[in-house]
Amino acid sequence: MPFSSRTFERCKPLLGTFVSVRIQGLEPATAQAAITAAFVEVASIHRLMSYHQSDSDVSRLNREGHRQAVLVDWRTYEVLRRAAEFSSHSAGVFDVTVASHLVATKQLPPGSERAPTSGASWQDIELLADGRIRFLRPLWIDLGGIAKGFAVDRAIELLRAFTPAQACVNAGGDLRVLGSSTEQVRLMDGRVRSTVAPMVELTNGSVASSGAALDGDRNPELPPNTHIDGQTRLATRAGRFVTVLAPTCIVADALTKVVMARGLAARRVLQQFTARALFHDSHAGWSEVA
Repeated sequence: MPFSSRTFERCKPLLGTFVSVRIQGLEPATAQAAITAAFVEVASIHRLMSYHQSDSDVSRLNREGHRQAVLVDWRTYEVLRRAAEFSSHSAGVFDVTVASHLVATKQLPPGSERAPTSGASWQDIELLADGRIRFLRPLWIDLGGIAKGFAVDRAIELLRAFTPAQACVNAGGDLRVLGSSTEQVRLMDGRVRSTVAPMVELTNGSVASSGAALDGDRNPELPPNTHIDGQTRLATRAGRFVTVLAPTCIVADALTKVVMARGLAARRVLQQFTARALFHDSHAGWSEVA
């Protein structure tokens, strides 16, 4: 079989889900080296940005960031820089400091012994020019709404260096495709009651999805609604499912939270990032937001 048609794929548990890396068009040794490099990068991002690991950048910031500036890995710094960008463009609907609300509902453990200050938000995170970050008052961050998309993008960039014909990285539905081949993605995950399951075709782009079942229909095997509107600090309405298509996965991942919170009103934010969304509401059915 010629190299151009051979496909290699591996899957590992990372980022709180299963991550698969698929590559095509390389000789076997090069393909395996490329996949290994991608998984090493994803594992590093998992370690740096884990809310639960005590030595992660996120945990160190939650413990120390309000007392002193903390030097973090450039990848953590970049994710927080992009998070600030999404927060600014969404008027705070996207906000990584909603961790305290997830703690209050017992979806996360406390980030440190010092409880966050009431009213603390993304605007209290200061990015210093020397790669350090400090919090202007006590707060807890959780990068679960953006780190997965960043990890997918980083894996794709490493795979790109091996010049494959096609590559795909999928982290629990946060997916990016590289190359001319088309990936078909079915938009359904068990949290939405619908007889229609749209399918999108993805070429050289990214897709990410988020959903929250109706309380009475919640599957106990699926996580509870962890989506918080950062502006109102309220849980987003149940019965919604969102898929965002964007040039990069970090954009798609972050903007699912904005569309989950604001629905059709998120159109302006999507346009600013050259993204579009398919939005399912339990009352209104499917809509496109672009």
